[in-house]
Amino acid sequence: MNIFIYIVFVLAVLSICSCHMLSVRKYDGSVSDHFDGKKFIHADGNKMGSFRDLMRYQMTHKRTKWPRIDTVLPQPAIVHVAYDEIRYKVINHATVLLQHHGVNVLTDPVFGKRASPFTWLGPKRHRPPALSIDELPKIDIILLSHDHFDHLDIFSLKILVSKWNPKIFVGLGLKTYLAKFDLTNVVEMDWQQQIDYMGLKLTFLPAKHWSNRGFSPFRTLWGSYMISSPKRHIYFAGDTGFYSHFEDIKVAFPTIDLALIPIGAYIPRSFMKYVHMPPEDAIKAHKILNPRLSVAIHWGTFQLTGEGMYEPVDLLQSLLNKEGILNFTYDKEHNQYGFLE
Repeated sequence: MNIFIYIVFVLAVLSICSCHMLSVRKYDGSVSDHFDGKKFIHADGNKMGSFRDLMRYQMTHKRTKWPRIDTVLPQPAIVHVAYDEIRYKVINHATVLLQHHGVNVLTDPVFGKRASPFTWLGPKRHRPPALSIDELPKIDIILLSHDHFDHLDIFSLKILVSKWNPKIFVGLGLKTYLAKFDLTNVVEMDWQQQIDYMGLKLTFLPAKHWSNRGFSPFRTLWGSYMISSPKRHIYFAGDTGFYSHFEDIKVAFPTIDLALIPIGAYIPRSFMKYVHMPPEDAIKAHKILNPRLSVAIHWGTFQLTGEGMYEPVDLLQSLLNKEGILNFTYDKEHNQYGFLE
């Protein structure tokens, strides 16, 4: 998310509220090639853009105004389908309902009015979720890619758990944090770890990103997921910049049926290039992964950075047209269903 807005938001919250929602205890685990005993690290050394350049950009550039939520078309309820193949529904941002192999999987569920631990402060929603929680089928599995507020929403998780108590899969360090909110049906995973559950094999994989819940950067492990059945592989990229991890994933999983790839929150590029992909990088990732179908996520819900609401998908479509790519899609007006044959 926009780091400047994030910092200002956290400072305001901390000045008047308890730190219960924001504090993350240091992970107490073994040192590895991506954990130095104090913080988690990426192969590039946790590179971040210049905060000075970011603040200069914020002061000299006016953000594109996004439409109000009441001007955006709602999306019809999902059609319940058979489970012999993969079915998906992009709900908003990085929240996607996946139905496969008799299992309902929900990624990074955020259903609140703001990407925030509070209802009155933080980036607000600019379009409604395609499905409300009450319209969802029974959720069996929740996958959390990392702890940023636009991906991990405690309020949404508590409602989902109260309804169905799904198994929640997270990166290292997040299980203890979630336990503070009585969310205990949680499994922590390290990069490259695989777990079999309900007939699916879940693999937690690297991503080029970071974690921060308040003033606790790099205390929990971020990542992506491969969801595998005996016949199919579904890749959820989470939140990521472009990096060589896509090539490593392709080697480990030569055949990918569906890839959920983020395309938004990339301006200013001088800062965001380290943690988010613009459409051109998303296309490079698509070419490397070479899935049967890619779906664009992480755009057009919360105004986190400088681009317009539809700018990511408009640019994506222009680039796809130039390259003749037909198997990378998006849902601009939130009224289409995507299916794999």
